[in-house]
Order: sequence, then C-alpha cells, then structure tokens
Amino acid sequence: MNRQSALHDTVLDPREGLRREMDLLQSVVSGEQPAGFVIWRCRRAIVVPRSLTHKPGFERACEALGQQDWPVIVRETGGDLTPQAPGLLNVALAFRQRRVDGAIRDSYLRLCDPLIDCLRSLGIEAYCASVEGAFCDGDYNLVVDGRKLAGTAQRWRKMAPATGAAQDEFAVLAHAVILVDEDLATLWRMGNAFYRHCGLDAHIDDSLHVQLAELLPGSGDSLLERTQDLFAGCLQAWQTQQ
Repeated sequence: MNRQSALHDTVLDPREGLRREMDLLQSVVSGEQPAGFVIWRCRRAIVVPRSLTHKPGFERACEALGQQDWPVIVRETGGDLTPQAPGLLNVALAFRQRRVDGAIRDSYLRLCDPLIDCLRSLGIEAYCASVEGAFCDGDYNLVVDGRKLAGTAQRWRKMAPATGAAQDEFAVLAHAVILVDEDLATLWRMGNAFYRHCGLDAHIDDSLHVQLAELLPGSGDSLLERTQDLFAGCLQAWQTQQ
C-alpha cells in the first residue's frame, strides 16, 4: 500500500500533516501494512514536542507567536522546536523494528540512508552528525560540509497483540524535515522568539544551516516538486524491500 501523500501545489495545515504521520504509524501498529511513507509540506508554524508544553512560559510564547501568525503546534515525536513553512519537506517512514541493542541507531539509518542516496544522486554528499547550535540538534541530522540540511526524530509504539508480533517488536515512525527553499532567517528568528518567551537559554544559529536551494543554485521554482519526486522514488524503492 502506497502511503505517499500528494505534495504538488498542496500546502497542509501542520496538524493535518502530523495526523497523516500518526495514521501511517497506526497502520503499522495494527498490522495493516508492514511499512510505508508520507511526504508533505505545510503552512508556517512552530512545531514543538510535548516536553516543551511544560515550560513556565509556554502559554505566553503561544500567544505572542500566534499574534504574528505563527501558531505553535504540539507533535508526538521527540526532539526539539522545529519551525515549519511551505519551503520545507517533511518525510516520514513507518516500519517494524525489534527493540535490541543498536535499534535506535538502526531506525534512524533506515530513514537517513535512502535520503543520503537521493542527495548523492544530486551531487550532494550528506552525512549524519550533530551540529550544536542548529535547530532540533541530534546525532542523526543530515549535514553537508558541517551545516545542517535536515533534522530527524522518532516515535515508537508497541505492536498490536493481534498482529502476533514478538514482545520486543515495535512500530517506529522516523521523521525528517528537510530545508529546501525557504526564508531560513525568518524561521530561526521565530524559533528564537519562542525560546525567549519561554525563558529558555536555547538559541538557533542561522549560520549553521544550509538548504537545497543554496546547494543547487539555478534550480528554479520547480525545486520543491523535483526533490519531492526524487525522494518519493527513493522511498518507494525502499518500501518494496521491506
């Protein structure tokens, strides 16, 4: 079953994109399918993990950013604050994974490896690494020449008993947000405003990021569509191997 979402000319409410990801994850939990993927983009928002909702200034931050037409949306995956906007691509895979030594790393690589292969076909050499000071930093950022191109996060759920899955087998949603063609300075400015209103010391450094529009100069207005098609093709090939 192909769970690829239509992207071309489609900009979702961020809640709808996140709902599609959770629906995909649930389809693996229930045994409806062994694996799948979605690709989507959305209107601008500040998307945060549930852990940030407990900060003393959270409601104040939501009100201040909402007044500037930057709603704050809560997601179910981990990580940190992630600004969203139409010039970013969200890619999510869902699959079954045993909870064994190295499972977290393996799950991230099941997402990152096909994306790295896609980027290589464009002449871009990406790798996984932490970039301290970048948005939603983690060990499995996609990085090009020391600058962050994409951030990643995961969500694990126990398989439904009716599937007959082993006790140590889970459904995993692995998510990446890829910087393609957007006003990044505004994204980081709004992200930092959220931190400031929450009274947090965290700060996103604009200079630590790169997007595909910079790596592929002269790509034109079709860059989002072409890269979405490329990622979808790579992930479709990945899905047939599951």
